[in-house]
Amino acid sequence: MRITVTVAGIVAGALAAMSQVVFHVYPPAAYGLCIACHARDLVNWLVNHAIGSNLSVATVSVAAPVLTVVGIILGAITAAFRSHEFKITTMKNPVKSFIYGFLGMTFALVLGACPLRTILRVAYGDAIAVIGFVAIILGVVAGAESLKWGARKELKKREGA
Repeated sequence: MRITVTVAGIVAGALAAMSQVVFHVYPPAAYGLCIACHARDLVNWLVNHAIGSNLSVATVSVAAPVLTVVGIILGAITAAFRSHEFKITTMKNPVKSFIYGFLGMTFALVLGACPLRTILRVAYGDAIAVIGFVAIILGVVAGAESLKWGARKELKKREGA
């Protein structure tokens, strides 16, 4: 029997709803699907249980960790394997990629949200989220312009060679 994406989504949603009722686990308002927050909560939960510290986690993560990040990674790997698109590639500059990832995660945690949660917070009328959303838009535009500038520079270099 082949399980379709739709059936898997319906089953996962139903199980999530049932677990809320059975275990009385309710996420905070505007928690959404926040990779930055869920990763922070997962790491903090693991550290708290491993060494007995008291790092802060969202209310939903006190009893059990939020495994959204693990699910997304496993789902992406599974999808890549199933579609025969999984390939390991090397980065040109892994240090620069690490720094960009570190800064993106840091700014998401300073804002207190990833873009999806920021939009949810804007919908709730949070003024800080509006400022953060504008900053995200400006960052995306600046990043896109930087990529275009680098691509033009590379193209000119190849044409001149």
